[in-house]
Amino acid sequence: MTIFGAIIFSSVLLTSCATVQVAKFASVETVMELKINSTLDEVISRLGSKPYNIYSNQNEGYTIYTYKYKIIEREVNPKLINSRGGETTGTEVYNKKEHTLFLLFKDGKLESFVTTDGRKDSNPLIMLNNTLYTISMDKGKYIIVPTSTDEPSSGPSIPFGKKKKS
Repeated sequence: MTIFGAIIFSSVLLTSCATVQVAKFASVETVMELKINSTLDEVISRLGSKPYNIYSNQNEGYTIYTYKYKIIEREVNPKLINSRGGETTGTEVYNKKEHTLFLLFKDGKLESFVTTDGRKDSNPLIMLNNTLYTISMDKGKYIIVPTSTDEPSSGPSIPFGKKKKS
């Protein structure tokens, strides 16, 4: 009887340890609903959780928060993938890949946000109050610096909308 009890106790102990720790995820749909000038509390309400992390908090009033989000896809019967209407069948599931959303706040108001793919696919520039800023790293911290047009550029300067003369 003691052996039987030990076996049951061991099996319960082993099966109860099968958990995985994951971040709370937002979806692209909720990210698209974010409004510029929202407060942090409004963003938390919209995305359904507090920020995943804080990247930076600067004296100038800038704070960068991060959220994790995933893209929602559908698990569909392979025979229906190319059928009209097949994209609306199946079960909605999160794609396995995690993305990061960077939220830039100034004096407690959302000024801008960018995703991991947005950072990768575009220049690290943002426009705030008609001033162009560069996001860069300094001693392991993200900083926001106004971009100066007074400095000479490293290459030829071409005004927007004009073609380079041959």
